[in-house]
Amino acid sequence: MHTAKTQRATAKPRKSAPSPLQAELAGRILKALNEQGAGTGHHLVEQDLCRQFGVSRTPIRGALKLLADQGCVESRANRGFVLLKPVTNVPDVDPVDPQDEEDKQLFVAIARARNSGKLPVEVAQQELVRLFDVKLTTVLRVLRQMADLGLVERKPGNGWSFMASIDSSRTRSESYGFRRAIEPAALLQPDFQLDREWAKRSRELHLAFRRKPWRDVLAVKFYEMNSEFHEQLARCSGNRYILSAVQRQNQLRSFMNYQWVYGVERVLASIDEHLAILTALEAGRHRDASVLMEGHLLASRRTNELLAQVPE
Repeated sequence: MHTAKTQRATAKPRKSAPSPLQAELAGRILKALNEQGAGTGHHLVEQDLCRQFGVSRTPIRGALKLLADQGCVESRANRGFVLLKPVTNVPDVDPVDPQDEEDKQLFVAIARARNSGKLPVEVAQQELVRLFDVKLTTVLRVLRQMADLGLVERKPGNGWSFMASIDSSRTRSESYGFRRAIEPAALLQPDFQLDREWAKRSRELHLAFRRKPWRDVLAVKFYEMNSEFHEQLARCSGNRYILSAVQRQNQLRSFMNYQWVYGVERVLASIDEHLAILTALEAGRHRDASVLMEGHLLASRRTNELLAQVPE
């Protein structure tokens, strides 16, 4: 008779679900093989596939392993992957920009490494290539994006320096305290004027995002939408100092939010809280909107504090 412990020991580990990029690349590989008329035993060369689809080896390997799991290709010692049979049916896949997906994956990985202290303040771009097993062109694209956001600064040679950020439980708590003093008050400013065209676009964007199945790389887009929401409301306040303070907070909070660890439930709750604030403002109920903003920031702070208490 097997004990529960024995059953756990003999159980096969669950395979993690393929990423959207892996699934998309797998479909594109099958489509390319179909168009080539590739036959049984056709050898798939990783480096050729990397050049063909403009991505690094890591996502290509993931796509090939996915195709192997599906019985389309087979891994053979010292030969890589070979096609088991001609491709006759090409699956439909959701369109994903491989370059954009790979960039966002690296963005999230750098944020995670920086938040955990695995990346020092100054780092060389070749070191990032080695640490994350990606192409230099990908590293340079992401570093330029980070530089545009004020997250990194280029040093002489190939060095890059990370700028100051909110990266501890204490600084996060202080940030929320500061924002609770500033952002609800922004909605009560005498010169506050809601940009209704922006409010309409923002509502549509939030609702569209709410329908997306969550995956890690969406943390980048979610934070962009989130920070734009808070910044635009600060701009509507008509107070340049409030706007400047909110913009600075958004910059400091970037790495903390690019590594999203609060779960999809908090994503959905945050979206709903934003929509409620918009509804109140559109109805001219600024005091209600201010109360809702304070509640929104307090809920985010509580989520952060609860997570900080969970041992890693």
